[in-house]
Amino acid sequence: MRQHAAVTGVGFTPTTSPRRQQLSKDELCRMAVDIAIEHSGIDRRQIDTVIIGDIAGFEAHSVQSKTLAPRLGLAPLTPVLPISTGGTSGGHLVNQAATLVRAGFARNVLCVAPNTFDGPLDLQEVINTNSPMVMEQPLGMGALHMGAFFPAAYQEQWGTPDSDFEALAEKNRANADHNPYAHVTTSLDPAHAQRMLSTPLRLGMVCPVSSGAVAMVVSAEDDARAVAKNPVVRIAAHGSVSDGYLGGTRRDFSRFEVVELLARRVYREAGVVDAARDIDYAELFNPYSPMEFLLMEDFGLCEKGGAARALHDGVTSYGGRLPINLSGGVTCTNPGVSGQMAPAAHAALQVMGQSATRQVDGAQRALAHSSGGTFFQFHTATIFERVS
Repeated sequence: MRQHAAVTGVGFTPTTSPRRQQLSKDELCRMAVDIAIEHSGIDRRQIDTVIIGDIAGFEAHSVQSKTLAPRLGLAPLTPVLPISTGGTSGGHLVNQAATLVRAGFARNVLCVAPNTFDGPLDLQEVINTNSPMVMEQPLGMGALHMGAFFPAAYQEQWGTPDSDFEALAEKNRANADHNPYAHVTTSLDPAHAQRMLSTPLRLGMVCPVSSGAVAMVVSAEDDARAVAKNPVVRIAAHGSVSDGYLGGTRRDFSRFEVVELLARRVYREAGVVDAARDIDYAELFNPYSPMEFLLMEDFGLCEKGGAARALHDGVTSYGGRLPINLSGGVTCTNPGVSGQMAPAAHAALQVMGQSATRQVDGAQRALAHSSGGTFFQFHTATIFERVS
């Protein structure tokens, strides 16, 4: 019988910089997995499938899954699926788990999102190799320059001042103060945060290089109800979308046009009619904090050009009508694949009523988003809803 998929367990490790991290990738993943399985109430022997993410190009694809899986303490011969979809690997983990459960191929799927950035000495140089080779690389463009296209175009479209982007980054760092797993908080030196990197992006608007792991358990809804340890949080809808690889194929950098298409698909599946009214909480992937404005509008969480006003009116803050990124978001913590799955983990916990950050009262439905690619060509979305 076809089953709905539900999140039964979530596990986070604390994060820090790779240079200060004292635990190995294996140890971090085992810690996150132990926490997630304990939180789920599912017996470890009931895990029948493991999905592990990596980022091909930064790591040897599928090698990581072969080295990590034997150290997770699972039953022998448990199937292991590696997923490598670049910057959306983490977002795809929980979505693929839901697909397997709904199709009847699995009942309890363990999703493991490792830290990614602990190896390279110069991470930015490695990331820049992902730049399109036709024109962007010969021009010397790197990830930061391409990330700056979006807020610069948004400013041109809506007249948004730099101060609005700075206020958004400050909001997220203030949220991170309440997240025990966050890397960057308001302790960031304000003078340091003001350093210009690529107009209009300043250092305080750009994610750190972090080290930590996240794990989630996705189960058939019957199993979730049988355990009855936590409220049942159904994965009501999920999807992914891709844009053209080359920057020259984009018509408008002031918006993510494909996100609007993705939003319509997942909202239709989840029965969301008015996102600004029907969504109680959102975690939006924001390695550059101004992306949050674009994503708010493209997901229909506010009107076009109205994101900054929603910020200043307190709509997206704790206690507001639609809090966004109470974890601080990826702007404050980005350990690679685990940073990509973190939005789903935080959103699920909010709907479960067990957030490690500040809990949104009465949250019944939450949206999680992840994105990847040098020009953010790839996106995933997941909607969680409380059914018990």
